[in-house]
Amino acid sequence: MNMQSSGIMGRFYVIADWVYKFSFANIIWSVCNIPMFFIVLNLLMADEIGVIVVLFGLLIMLSPFVFFPTTMALFSIVHQFIQKEDVKLFADFWQYTRLHYKKGMKIGVISTIFWTVLLIDFFYVMGTGNITFTYVFIVLGFFALIYNLHLLSGAVTIDSKVHQLLKQVGIIMFGHPLLSMSLGMLSLTFVYVMTQWLPFLIPFFSGSILVFLALLVFVKIHTSSIKLEKH
Repeated sequence: MNMQSSGIMGRFYVIADWVYKFSFANIIWSVCNIPMFFIVLNLLMADEIGVIVVLFGLLIMLSPFVFFPTTMALFSIVHQFIQKEDVKLFADFWQYTRLHYKKGMKIGVISTIFWTVLLIDFFYVMGTGNITFTYVFIVLGFFALIYNLHLLSGAVTIDSKVHQLLKQVGIIMFGHPLLSMSLGMLSLTFVYVMTQWLPFLIPFFSGSILVFLALLVFVKIHTSSIKLEKH
């Protein structure tokens, strides 16, 4: 009997295969984003305003050209996992990075500008001691996180121009608020657990598992939306 389909050994093979694919995909993505992680790490340790400004500026400049295109490639790879398609991890990751680079860069520019304005306003409001507006910006950041996850999921599952995709994702997000907010809470919980209890797993699963959760929710929402449109 074939090992891949025989009882306990078959299940073990499937689990081992998924662990390998998710961990290797995450390692490739992490290596591609080493400059980003290095800047973020130094930004968290910086205590001089001049150093913080320079590092934050570098982060803003690199994000659309490094983080977003490679993260979009990770979304494409994980989407292949979900579709149970054959994947050549390194070759396919590189291919998706090149194929979706312009689209990822455009999404990255829009997202980076939005997050930059949001974070600057958040820290300014927090510095004034206005508790009410501080919580307003936290809520805005929560919904922005959900929107970004939906946007990257939509970028690899919906064949649309970026400006059309921005509108479609907004409709999908606010048309299914419970599932969307569940994704946000699940994502934050996952990040908390990884950073507080399982930091040794961050290089292997931090990005790929989060992308998997985002895609599962988005595909479910998008599929149900298509069915409703047909009826």
